[in-house]
Amino acid sequence: MILIKRKAPGQISSLQVIALFGSGLIGKAIEHAIIRDQPQSLHSLSFDWFDPRLRSGDAKQLKEAIIGTAAQSGNISQIDVVWAAGKAGFGATAEELAAEMHPFEDVVELSEALAALVPNAKHRFHYMSSAGGLYEGQRFVERGAEPRPRRPYGEAKLIQENRVTGMQPEIVTMIYRLSSAYGFSGPNGRVGLISALIANAVKHSTSQIFGAADTLRDYVLSKDVGDFVADRINEIADQSQVNILASGKPSSMHEILDTVARVTGRRLYYQQSLSPSNAGHITFLRSALPRTWRPTDLETGIRQVARQLSSSFALGDASRPL
Repeated sequence: MILIKRKAPGQISSLQVIALFGSGLIGKAIEHAIIRDQPQSLHSLSFDWFDPRLRSGDAKQLKEAIIGTAAQSGNISQIDVVWAAGKAGFGATAEELAAEMHPFEDVVELSEALAALVPNAKHRFHYMSSAGGLYEGQRFVERGAEPRPRRPYGEAKLIQENRVTGMQPEIVTMIYRLSSAYGFSGPNGRVGLISALIANAVKHSTSQIFGAADTLRDYVLSKDVGDFVADRINEIADQSQVNILASGKPSSMHEILDTVARVTGRRLYYQQSLSPSNAGHITFLRSALPRTWRPTDLETGIRQVARQLSSSFALGDASRPL
């Protein structure tokens, strides 16, 4: 996890402490957006995913680091804990997801402990949820629509959301329901659908498609998510929120394939499942989205990802740039 200390937004002499859990696509986007805004100190601390005893020690070390800062400066005015972690994907089993509940619960309890240990600071908990997991199979989702998860992944997200909203009242909770996110998190990051299509197009490799050609989804660029969450962290907000971060302009699998082919200038080779397990439509009304949310259009976003992949040599074809 990453511990960030910086000047508190709108304050002259007080500090803000941000504890960011998660170094994947969304976690990296949030980190980059935060550190881009202003000078800060940044520290990488361990937080064991599998061993509860090690994780307890890691949590103790983190609390001591924050409390030590408060003791030295005496002016921490805001503590933000951000959960953008999770190894299990959309098709994960209930057993895989149950194992992830333990580190999540430990981080929630850590935030609650910090609220008691540093009572003069404002405390907020930011949770990255999944609009796709909560609304799978639903069309034209509007603000306030009831989640109806269809698989263990969505059920786990809803359980975690309920845990967050049930935190102590002095902790402001910010929930972000992300639609299908795509982007580039580095050469060793998890490869999503769009990144895989781009890479395979350049390498003339075959991509596996588990949705139907007409499957409609809202795709959002990870950088847009990172910028939006960083803006909320920068705000002096004292009211809990639930935000749906989708495009409001769904795209079919066929449109995705056409756009990637046009951007890369390559023919795509792909194999579609005869019995797609991920074919449910998930679309959102624009009125369901936050007023300050400005998603990048799909083709522009895919071009950005293609450039990032090419410049990082992650495609293994540096002599043939996009």
